[in-house]
Amino acid sequence: MGELTLHGVTAAPGVAAGRVTVLDQVGAADTRKVPPDERPSHLEQARLALATAAVELEVIAAGLRASGRDQEAEIVETGVLMASDPGLIASVESYVNDSGMQAPDAIRLAADEHADALARIEDPVLSQRADDVRSLGRRASARAAGLKPGAAGSIVIASTLGPADVAELGATGIVLAGGGITAHAAIVARSLGLPMLVGVGPEVFGVRDGEEVVLDAGQAMLIVRPERDRIAAANAAVELERQARQTSIARRLRAATTTDGHRVTVLANASTLAEVVEGLEQGAEGVGLVRSELPFLEARSWPTVEQQAGLLSLVLAPLSDRIATVRLFDFGGDKTPPFLRGTATRGIDLLLEAPVALRAQLAAIVDAGGRARLRILVPMVTSPEQLQAVRATLEIVLEGRPSPLLGAMIETSEAVAAAPAIAAASDFLSLGTNDLTQAILGTDRDSARSAPVTSPAVLRAIDATIRAAKDARIPIDVCGEAASDAAAMPALVGLGTDELSVAAARVGLVRESVRGLDFAACREAAKRLLVDQVAHAGGEGI
Repeated sequence: MGELTLHGVTAAPGVAAGRVTVLDQVGAADTRKVPPDERPSHLEQARLALATAAVELEVIAAGLRASGRDQEAEIVETGVLMASDPGLIASVESYVNDSGMQAPDAIRLAADEHADALARIEDPVLSQRADDVRSLGRRASARAAGLKPGAAGSIVIASTLGPADVAELGATGIVLAGGGITAHAAIVARSLGLPMLVGVGPEVFGVRDGEEVVLDAGQAMLIVRPERDRIAAANAAVELERQARQTSIARRLRAATTTDGHRVTVLANASTLAEVVEGLEQGAEGVGLVRSELPFLEARSWPTVEQQAGLLSLVLAPLSDRIATVRLFDFGGDKTPPFLRGTATRGIDLLLEAPVALRAQLAAIVDAGGRARLRILVPMVTSPEQLQAVRATLEIVLEGRPSPLLGAMIETSEAVAAAPAIAAASDFLSLGTNDLTQAILGTDRDSARSAPVTSPAVLRAIDATIRAAKDARIPIDVCGEAASDAAAMPALVGLGTDELSVAAARVGLVRESVRGLDFAACREAAKRLLVDQVAHAGGEGI
């Protein structure tokens, strides 16, 4: 039997070769009713999954205590108690024995049922445990379905995965039956340099567990039963990537300075501890964007201070004396959790409509900041008044502690038009080129993934924003895909951006690229590009 090629959509480029681990379809619409004679085994599977999740939480709590974070450890340990709660176990047993549900679905539904009950309790301490129960349910449900952290070590096939799963698996590549390139799991995969193919369809589950494959995510292909020449070529590509990464690690202490002495700060984008560690290994000087909303995309209510601080503390722990830029929740649009479904607002407007939630998040960020050089980034800013409102709330939660820097993310045409006033109210600016490109060009995420910032209108918007930051004498960074785009990055450096915040796996590559640039030449090329494009566009505005 010859090669079989399955096609999908590239979510994160790269090549991997090896054997596959086929995970059960966690979260998939498999509603098959379990026959009565199989129900005892599913019930045992559910009980084991709950016990496994409890052990994992105990290990996490022990690590927190060892690092002196007793309060966070106590929060995590509540999950251990929940895993053995008689009421939860009874509900799982009922769903399996009486309704014939499979173990993963029984756990998830039982956890949601108990979480909803807690959320209705007027006692604020107990009601805050609702999300803890849901979190436990997701973890145990995944374990019941075969999803084990760090145990894959191969090319993983699944229906869908969450962003934390991608960071936790330790896979060499990921292939999903569903998903999309805008999924937040894909963002993490790109950040970690992990090849990922999505949208392959249910036929991907025809691949047998342990079967040898080649994943060429750049060409959007999964090759089953590959020929030897193809395997050899894939392994050679993987080795070249490994060598490039090792070079980046070896040169991580060298500054990212152009040939004529211009210094550029290179930071990492992250939402997980794994991304932070990878970025630092490749020489990142800190983190330019922590996507705080990703762990809470399935939340049923605004996360508490304790929930947020516990997660952020882990992510920010390696950033002592380094830049740590935490973006406030950028909920809305394609990042809308269940409790906000139907909302028409996004980003800071949404938070300003929920002042208690804003205050809780600011408190959590300050509590988790530790010894990092903490910065708080406000998403979807369109006016200086929004910054002023956030700063006023921040002053309340600081309670005399040093204030983090407060910055605005410029990612809409309105923000570019107001950039001078916004810069005057900010300690730093950040250009979100992904959303800015889409807003100005009217494109969607799929067609804009190459970050065409050198298009006339987008380039003029970026130049105007950078000039506003320079006039206000505050730093400005770029944290969209364009920061690591080979065509766009020299133009961004030439226009005067101070920082480039990129996917963790691309930190070393970007630092090497900066070292090969001549800043004076980049500056002149950027000027010519602006002049040429203004002439080409007939001088029209943004």
